[in-house]
Amino acid sequence: MKQTIIILALLISTLSGIAQKTNELSVNGLTLSFNNKLQLTSLKGNQEYLPSGAEGYLISLRVNNDTLYPQSATWKKNNITAKFEQGIEITLRYEQEKNYLKFTIAEVKNEKPIDAVLYGPFPTTINETIGEIVGVVREQGYAIGMQSLNAKTTGGKLLKRDGSDEARGTAATEESYGSSLQAYCINRNKDRVHTIWNNRIPNAVIQANPDGKLQGSAIALFGCKEVDVLSRLEEIELKEGLPHATINGVWAKVSPEANKPYFITSFTESTIDECLEYTQKLGFTTLYDGGPFSNWGHFDLHKNAFPNGWEGMKACVEKAQAKGIRLGVHTLTNFITTNDAYVSPIPHKGLMTYCKTVLTKPISATDTEIYVENIDGYDFKDACQALRIGDEIIRFAGVSKDKPYRLINCKRGQYKTKAQSHDKGAVTARLADHGYKTLFPTFEFQKEIINNLANFLNHTGVGQIDFDGHEGGWGTGEGEFGMDYFSEQLTKQLNHELRNGSSRSNHYYWHTVSYLNWGEPWYGGFTKSQGHYRYKNQALLKRNYIPNGLGWFLLTPTTTLQEFEYMLARSAGYDAGYALFSKVENFKKNPEFDAIAHAINIWEEARLKKVFSEKQLKLLQDVNRDFSLEKVSDKEFKLQYYTKEKFELLNEMVQPGQPNDVSVDFNVKSDQPFYMVIGAIGESGSINKIMIDFNGFDSFEIETELKSNWAVTYRGDDKLLVYDNKGRFKKAIEFGAKETLLKVGANNIRVSAEFSDGAELKLEGYIRLKDKVETAKAK
Repeated sequence: MKQTIIILALLISTLSGIAQKTNELSVNGLTLSFNNKLQLTSLKGNQEYLPSGAEGYLISLRVNNDTLYPQSATWKKNNITAKFEQGIEITLRYEQEKNYLKFTIAEVKNEKPIDAVLYGPFPTTINETIGEIVGVVREQGYAIGMQSLNAKTTGGKLLKRDGSDEARGTAATEESYGSSLQAYCINRNKDRVHTIWNNRIPNAVIQANPDGKLQGSAIALFGCKEVDVLSRLEEIELKEGLPHATINGVWAKVSPEANKPYFITSFTESTIDECLEYTQKLGFTTLYDGGPFSNWGHFDLHKNAFPNGWEGMKACVEKAQAKGIRLGVHTLTNFITTNDAYVSPIPHKGLMTYCKTVLTKPISATDTEIYVENIDGYDFKDACQALRIGDEIIRFAGVSKDKPYRLINCKRGQYKTKAQSHDKGAVTARLADHGYKTLFPTFEFQKEIINNLANFLNHTGVGQIDFDGHEGGWGTGEGEFGMDYFSEQLTKQLNHELRNGSSRSNHYYWHTVSYLNWGEPWYGGFTKSQGHYRYKNQALLKRNYIPNGLGWFLLTPTTTLQEFEYMLARSAGYDAGYALFSKVENFKKNPEFDAIAHAINIWEEARLKKVFSEKQLKLLQDVNRDFSLEKVSDKEFKLQYYTKEKFELLNEMVQPGQPNDVSVDFNVKSDQPFYMVIGAIGESGSINKIMIDFNGFDSFEIETELKSNWAVTYRGDDKLLVYDNKGRFKKAIEFGAKETLLKVGANNIRVSAEFSDGAELKLEGYIRLKDKVETAKAK
């Protein structure tokens, strides 16, 4: 009997060891352990990274807003079958690759109740660097990462039922215990009606989508040295057949071409040669048309610009390629213009709709009131106020306040559709739209839009686009999957490389994107428009292994060399590309264009050759500093620093006869032009009669009124440049101090001014002076 007990004890111990071993999965750099309910019990790399008390599961389920966790799990060969309430079973297939673990949903039993499968969260103690887009967290030389392995598997937290998310990324998030990694797959293989587009569009009708079924959803997990992260990510891309963006054969994530600057303008078949010439002067390798299409959907080109249509664009591409230049075009993702053949004269059946109802009375072709069963979702305004009944699109002003429910002040036969009579019971539904007054496709119809754009790119050879308005993928009702599917499928259909960026970021698109270039020039002057936003983004891009971009900049006839070098210094400091938006006419009108183009070439050469030290790079990022750069040889550059002598004049009471002025003493290290900026800073009022006394013997009046937050710049020549409160150039005025030079040694200026009655302003300014010069050398 005693011997039997001993044998049983040994057998139980052995079986227990086998069970524990079965629940442990290990690859190079990472070991995961789970209990019998798939709860994570250990996450090891070079140490234990599972936080004490933090819960994480391999998978869980979202069912009717509740989260269901596995009740049990059976491990057999390479399969794990998890059992949940309501008779739901999920079978995962796991694969232990050399450098990562892969989990794939192989089978689902009783799928219907499931709204989504959630992966993780996988909690970690790491909190140093959190790559919210790429899904990698790292500290002290070690990194843990999670990757979604197809477009329907979304890296991030499921915050909305459709999966749309305004966040830049939530594949990795900061938590109180450190960080977590997570993903999900929505069960799209069933009809749904719910709010979409970040809760913007209610009661959208979303048809069952077999492309988004749970089976086949997959993720990968890995751990490695921080220096090996990119090689791990590339390995996963290539082995798992993920999008793998290359430029000239080099992976975009490491290619120096990925974030090179590019020139945005409008070119035509007749102006392409001149535009290419200026692109070469700038030293750029991409010329990008900001709006070549007359419609979005079929992507026809403007006839006046491209009389030969796609063939004309193809000829332009061939001319560009002969000069080593890539041509790009701009469009918006999934947006369908109302002049497109998909809308007019017969609207396509695949236009996305929401808030379906039926007519309670028949209507003639001229009726302007439409009686409907209910008005849920019809009582708010959108851009087009459009609905469809059959093949007619109707726009309406609003809804009745009393019963019977009706849509009032209807405009019939809109967008060149035909006004028709409709029977009682006919279905009506609002058309999903956007503030740009465009419409959207369903997911299935989206495929045709993708095909059309791919055909255009393949036929013409155009090699760059931005997935601008990438959130247009949300218009299908499929959230991030709609976005990711569009960009993935488009690039898969191409017969050549495509350099691309986006207006949005998310986890899976990381594999497709070449660069992200956020920042627009429309909201202020050259150095001010979205300035803080641009520079804040650089840290986000860096921690997510995305080539840096500063956004778009607008060159006008009055943009100065100093303004441009201000941006070029930031470009070098952050190792960031940018887009230059302008017209060739502006280049011709700008007296400093040649100097600006010369500076662009020098700074870009220095950036690509990585000539700046770490200390210099940090200083180049400082928005309060100015620099200029001179090329000495192929490997050596001279970096000129500038200092700013700041001053301010307050709106204060002074004694009778005493001028309201401020005195500024400064030393000059070398003869140089006098460069000064003065601004009226404050809430209201104006400043005028601004007088500059120079070294006690020259006096000059600035003959202009500065309104609240307006500014004036003097660069040492015979002009004063006036800018408004947004930093936009307003006018140039003659200034009596022609070619004023500062001489070596001590100098002084006195600034006086008069303030309007009750002005809540102060006069602020600075004098820019050359400072030290440093050498920057290529290693």
